[in-house]
Amino acid sequence: MKQRQILLPEMTSKEKNSNLVSRYMRPFFERHSSIGHRSVVLTLLAAALLASCETKSVDPPKEFVADAPDASGNLLIINNSEQQLVLYKDESMVKKIPASATDYLVNIPNESEGTVQLDLYTWETVKEDPNNPDPAAVFKRWLVPLSSSTAVEERATWHISGASQYTNVATVNLSYYGGTDEFVDVYLNSRTGAKIMSLMPGQQDKKVGVDYGNYTLHYLYWFSDQNDNEAFVELGWIEDQTIDGEEYPIWLILNEDRKDVTAIIPHLGAAQSTGTKYGSLTITNLSPEPVQVFAGDQLIEDVCFLENGLPENLSTLDRNGSYTYILPIYGEGATEASYVLSAKHLTNGSSIESATVTVSVDTAATWAVDGEADE
Repeated sequence: MKQRQILLPEMTSKEKNSNLVSRYMRPFFERHSSIGHRSVVLTLLAAALLASCETKSVDPPKEFVADAPDASGNLLIINNSEQQLVLYKDESMVKKIPASATDYLVNIPNESEGTVQLDLYTWETVKEDPNNPDPAAVFKRWLVPLSSSTAVEERATWHISGASQYTNVATVNLSYYGGTDEFVDVYLNSRTGAKIMSLMPGQQDKKVGVDYGNYTLHYLYWFSDQNDNEAFVELGWIEDQTIDGEEYPIWLILNEDRKDVTAIIPHLGAAQSTGTKYGSLTITNLSPEPVQVFAGDQLIEDVCFLENGLPENLSTLDRNGSYTYILPIYGEGATEASYVLSAKHLTNGSSIESATVTVSVDTAATWAVDGEADE
């Protein structure tokens, strides 16, 4: 008589492993353990064996989700790197920035208006642990004195390039003095290079973050009808400067020794022929009484450049007072000028301190009046 074959369901891998545990390990526990203890140990051993046979699940890759820009802010980011970036302030994450050159506004509270450290990392280098980035993997780093204000005129701009040659970023302070109706755009390296700033007449000390490196500056001058948004008239370019009667490119060299530079943008036409430029000088009165500052035999208010307001009594500095004067640099191709300065008592006009200070187009000069001779 033919025997009937009974097909049993195929055991899973877990069931097979459980049978193996029961078959080979049960005699051992029967000989050496009590019934209760034997049951607990057998259960734990079986669970351990089953777990070791299972494949551990792997978390899926973390996805990049860009943060929305702030409605107002003290930092404008232009990301030309074509990479997804993460912004940190003093090693704390602030924003995940999309790979887009669209203007991206960030507000970073900075009540003291002191220098802050801003770090950018590519998403690929921090995605496993965004809250603990490896400092060795930083993409760009900028030490910049951010304003506490979110006003447009106080806003810093960070131009982020895709170049990976240098990590550190310099601060370029751009000023375009009044006395003209022309607007100006600032380009790097060519007329079709990166546009790092647009300025209207009278804008001063506009901070731009630019990678360390060697650049040429190219200024495009234009006019726009305030009543017509589409009215744009190109007026001309300045791409060279005259030095000792010869034309040279307008170089911008940024490195550790030149990580905070000032560039005074000339007016179209007149500035090309006269060669007049400007430098800044910050004077601080550390003496116990107010002082009056002279440049040569004139009050410094009669010598300095002032875009807005009245220069009346700007020469007087109160105790612990400070002011930044914009001084002209005359001469074809000249980039610096020396001024003989003196600080005098208000009551008797006697001199408290004198000094010869050199101002330059790319260096912010300082003078502290403390009643002691400067070295």
